[in-house]
Amino acid sequence: MKSTQIPYITIIICLTTLIYSMGVALAVSGNLMGSVRITQLEPYGGVTFAHLENLELWRLLASQLIHVKQLHMLFNVLSLALLGFFLERRVHGFMFFLLWFIAGVTGTLVGTLFVTPPWNLGTGASQAVLGIAAFGLALFLRGAIQSRAFLIVLCFSLIPALALDFIYAGYPKPGHVVPLLIGGIAGFVHCRQPSNALQHAPPRAGGV
Repeated sequence: MKSTQIPYITIIICLTTLIYSMGVALAVSGNLMGSVRITQLEPYGGVTFAHLENLELWRLLASQLIHVKQLHMLFNVLSLALLGFFLERRVHGFMFFLLWFIAGVTGTLVGTLFVTPPWNLGTGASQAVLGIAAFGLALFLRGAIQSRAFLIVLCFSLIPALALDFIYAGYPKPGHVVPLLIGGIAGFVHCRQPSNALQHAPPRAGGV
């Protein structure tokens, strides 16, 4: 099923991330664009497996919205907005949200396993963005989207995040690899469905 031309889910997620992350930054640091320590984000939704054992399930959503650095948040929101502009119009809005949520939550929780307490709080939208970008990359490789503009969006969303992993960790972080795999597999499965193959008939090269 093809969604409306207006990417409502993308808009809602982006606005919610902007408002909540900057609101938390203001509450903690007194500055809408202020940086905060990751341990200060626990009351606002930072998540670990221990929180889930206590059935604090609201953190699964809230953790995707809050960020230590607001400039990083703005990059994530811009990436998501650009990806959503291309992708949400080609899939059902609920599927787009489900991919954002599953890729984000899974990557966030996996990432907490490789950090020592109390800094092992899962936060941020990078994991979800990478999952959606990998989904889009699969569609691009399968020819469902043939657009130079979309290729630029993919590079913008993927390269900086992976480059920072290699610069600071020397390898792709597990919390980033997992959503990439989830998004990539979902994209290839999506393209293999006959109805979607017809729905996603590729536009002329260079078109949006």
